[in-house]
Amino acid sequence: MSARLALAAAMALIATPAAAQDASQLADRFERALVAGDYRDLPLTEDFTYTENGARLDPWDGMWRTLTAVEGAVDHPELDYRLAMEWQDKVVRVVEFDENTVHGVMAYLLQVRDGQIASVDVLPIREEFGGDRGGTLTLLQPMLPFTMDGELVGAIDPTLTSPAQFGGAEAEARMAAYLGDPGSDPGLVTFSPDCIRRDNGRQSTGVADSPLLDPAVPGFRPYALSCEEQFRSGFFSNLTLDGYNGFGSEELGLLVVFARLDQSGTQLSFTTPDGTQIAYPGPRGAVQGANTGEQFDGRILSNMITPMSVNGVYIFKFDADGAISRIEAFYRGAPLGWDAVPD
Repeated sequence: MSARLALAAAMALIATPAAAQDASQLADRFERALVAGDYRDLPLTEDFTYTENGARLDPWDGMWRTLTAVEGAVDHPELDYRLAMEWQDKVVRVVEFDENTVHGVMAYLLQVRDGQIASVDVLPIREEFGGDRGGTLTLLQPMLPFTMDGELVGAIDPTLTSPAQFGGAEAEARMAAYLGDPGSDPGLVTFSPDCIRRDNGRQSTGVADSPLLDPAVPGFRPYALSCEEQFRSGFFSNLTLDGYNGFGSEELGLLVVFARLDQSGTQLSFTTPDGTQIAYPGPRGAVQGANTGEQFDGRILSNMITPMSVNGVYIFKFDADGAISRIEAFYRGAPLGWDAVPD
């Protein structure tokens, strides 16, 4: 896919209230139908398509057969998270779900044509845990530093939906630079003093007791850093933005971005601004004497040196001055080259 997809046009499509409500109602109906496992009463175009994790499916497979609840569509005491944005012809939502007692967050893009649903692209990020035999993780997916834990997701941060009045091409450029677009300018990115990042439900900045990344460098804890320090440290050097599709609201200073980040596996370390070389963790840890028993004690050693792609949804909140104040990331790993970003 192309390294950059249209964002500015999507941001301009702020619908009239009535039109937005129509698209929103169709999204509500889709969620209820998905939970019921029955699409037959939905108003679908003749060329309707349903995509899940980047794979084209019949609207009777995948989550149509397994989903048991979606926050807002079905009462469920353990589901809280919901973010929704509507335009004349599309809806983007990030919502918590339950799937046969497995929790997760799904982001989806629903597109409307002539009052009917033309397509739905769904990216589900499910709970994943380590265990004696790898738990729910697969051999094809290297262990991410943060995997989904539904109990930690909680309700949406109210800061994300507060007014901000910032957006447009400038917001897109800052988002792309943060995510690692090779052609971007990192100097464009600024952060508010109270910026927080969360990954799959866990806070990943400002956590003082977070683990070391490289045992040989005991002073470097990437998740204890501020948003600014973490971004400037070089910690994200192993990831490159391959492509994205973004949607936003200038009124809220909000961007919701479906993105694919590639980890080539060729970068084994990075150098911080002060010249310290930090080794990325990976399978070599067992070879170098790591306690293999501890690696499988509910969490496998993070793997940041094996080829893989990370598909996810990234929510950026900008303050009125264009500084990033919140980053909410939900993502999952896949074999290198796997693309689940909706067009």
